[in-house]
Amino acid sequence: MNVTSIHFKIMYCLKRNVYSVSELADILNISEFKTKRYLKDLEYLFDGDSIENIHNKISKTPKIIDKLRKKQSFTPEERRMYIILKLLKLDIINLSQISEKIGVTRRTLTNDLNELKEILEKFSLEIKNLTRYGIILEGKESDKRDFFKLYLIKIFLEQKYLPEIFDEFFIEFYKLKETYKVYSLIKNIFKLTNLPNNTFVSLNIESITYISILRTEFQDSSTDKKLDEDTENKWIELVDFLKKTSLYSDFDIYLLIEFSMKKFKTNLLKMYPKKAIEAINLIKYIEDKLRVEIKITKELLNRILLITIVMDYKQSFNINEFYIFNNSIGEAYLVPYKKIADLLKKYFGQLDSFDLANLTMTLLNVVYLDIKKEIDQLKEIAVVYKFLHKNLIIDLCEDVGLKSDVNSYHLVSAFDLEAFLKENNPKVILTFEDLDFSKYHINDRLVEFNFPITKYDKLKLKPFIEKII
Repeated sequence: MNVTSIHFKIMYCLKRNVYSVSELADILNISEFKTKRYLKDLEYLFDGDSIENIHNKISKTPKIIDKLRKKQSFTPEERRMYIILKLLKLDIINLSQISEKIGVTRRTLTNDLNELKEILEKFSLEIKNLTRYGIILEGKESDKRDFFKLYLIKIFLEQKYLPEIFDEFFIEFYKLKETYKVYSLIKNIFKLTNLPNNTFVSLNIESITYISILRTEFQDSSTDKKLDEDTENKWIELVDFLKKTSLYSDFDIYLLIEFSMKKFKTNLLKMYPKKAIEAINLIKYIEDKLRVEIKITKELLNRILLITIVMDYKQSFNINEFYIFNNSIGEAYLVPYKKIADLLKKYFGQLDSFDLANLTMTLLNVVYLDIKKEIDQLKEIAVVYKFLHKNLIIDLCEDVGLKSDVNSYHLVSAFDLEAFLKENNPKVILTFEDLDFSKYHINDRLVEFNFPITKYDKLKLKPFIEKII
């Protein structure tokens, strides 16, 4: 029996709670038939005959998941990702060597790569076979870098569930991050730009940086681009900073400035007019179905766009994030949450449970305005996030009683937590996402919340509260 990333996603869900087959299918965005099949595999692995028994065994021995990871098999998508990471560093790779390493035939890998053809065509790229040598990725270097960047983001997002053999890449990225102080570098780029501070933007910058380092020797006429004089003068502070790092070529600086210009939050509605119309239509749909009036503000449209733009990217690259729903909450909050979630499922047809939770909470906050809850002061707080937008995190912090002033706590990307903890010592660490903190040894100050947040959730902070108003 093959243990794949889907099995691990189910195990992480059942580690938290007992879920029905239909709930697990919703969380993972797969059919109930497939869910039952994966559960049957897990029942065999855990010598258990029910979901509850699996939950109990994982809860009692959580390290069992790490042990099973050593037996994890590749999915076809993961085999493609592994080959792409190899091509990031090497001009030619040998499929026979890779097939031996990951335990599949060369024919299987060839078939896997055939499935990449459609995506590669979007980037004007093609994988070609060189007899007796191996395979190469053919096309312009600038197009290759666009392709590698988007796949790196996908790989970073799915890191937690990938087979152990991928650790060779993540260890190398970690060394690059430490050696070149990438965490501090990204913080400075945010300071010098008006970029929205979220993980998707941060991962774009981080990926461009790694590609710049790893592909220094791969240049062609397509990477001869540089900023025109007017643009360079407009971004002179950022350009000077990037040049001083000695990490970036003129082409890399061009990419970072181009990305910065595209991602200005103030220009989001102008940059994506069709998405803005789609967001307005979505709001009107919710208004009509719930028979409520929603004030359409620029801020609300921006929030919806930030979610739906990333949704499009995730669908193109087959990224299926999931969010573990908290099914032990008050009915008063559960009913409106599920009402909006069901409407969104009908409207979009296909969206993963993370995007569903993200959009539902965004709309819930404007449809159902709850009474303000205040907790006087909690000092030295870090709020760790992975993919939630900054404004939504601020709303969630308010829901659990923290002050609305974002300066009263640190917002830290999960990808930067290790570097943050080296420089800071927060007394409380909050998260609203299903993240793995096991390697940080912070359980005594970790508080985890699940969507949707209720007025009862602030009680989780009680041990840390100095004064409650």
